[in-house]
Amino acid sequence: MAATLLALIVAVYASVATAYIEARRRREAAPRWARIAGPLGVVLHFAGLSLLSAQFGRSPFGTTSEALSFLAFALIALYLVLELVTRIASHGGSFYWLATLLTAVAVPGVIENAQVAPTDTPADSLRTYHVGLGLLSTAAVLVSGLLGAAYLNAYRRVKLGDIRHGIRGFSLSGFQRLAKSASLLGVVLLVPSLVIGIELTTSDGAPKGLLLLTLLTAILLALLAVAWLIWWRRPLRGKTAALVNVAAAVLVLVAIVVVHPLVIRGAA
Repeated sequence: MAATLLALIVAVYASVATAYIEARRRREAAPRWARIAGPLGVVLHFAGLSLLSAQFGRSPFGTTSEALSFLAFALIALYLVLELVTRIASHGGSFYWLATLLTAVAVPGVIENAQVAPTDTPADSLRTYHVGLGLLSTAAVLVSGLLGAAYLNAYRRVKLGDIRHGIRGFSLSGFQRLAKSASLLGVVLLVPSLVIGIELTTSDGAPKGLLLLTLLTAILLALLAVAWLIWWRRPLRGKTAALVNVAAAVLVLVAIVVVHPLVIRGAA
């Protein structure tokens, strides 16, 4: 049931992404059904992950495929929070398509894993919280990085004179508001993740690579804090803040590929 529900979410995200992108191409607001289907898809995604967790009696990100699905959920859920806070909904297509891709890639592994009998191995709740917070923080950093890259692209096009004043979809102030909120959200999520990481690092039997992951978390926290301060105090230096957001996103991708697989094996 859980695997089937998570597979169906791919179609929901893909349809909503298409609606957002088409609306932006026509310079119109996203259709009402897409604004409803998007949050509904997130709720169903969470339900699928919860069913998966209940089925195995552990966190819903014990394998790489499950972690990717959870990351997709976190990414689009955080985007919806930003959309609600900033009231800017013209950039949702990119985030829904990214969530679609991550969820689709995760489906084969989730289905295969769902056919395996649950194990009686006890889970470490603190490590589970750490991985969950880490994935939420990763989503926040990726959101801020994507918005930073979009800001840089819009900034370049404005400087080149490619965009006439007033065209919707390329507002630098809109990207600023979104990126500032994403940076702050990342800071809020990274602080408890760092605290738990430090506690786990000093405990016995810490997973291999946890010390490096904790160090990367501290660096990401510093980068996001700097980006947020620039967005907040020096909005005219948005290009610098955007570059910091992009640098943080690149660093988190390195952490996902190199460090996270080592840690998640001991955190399920």
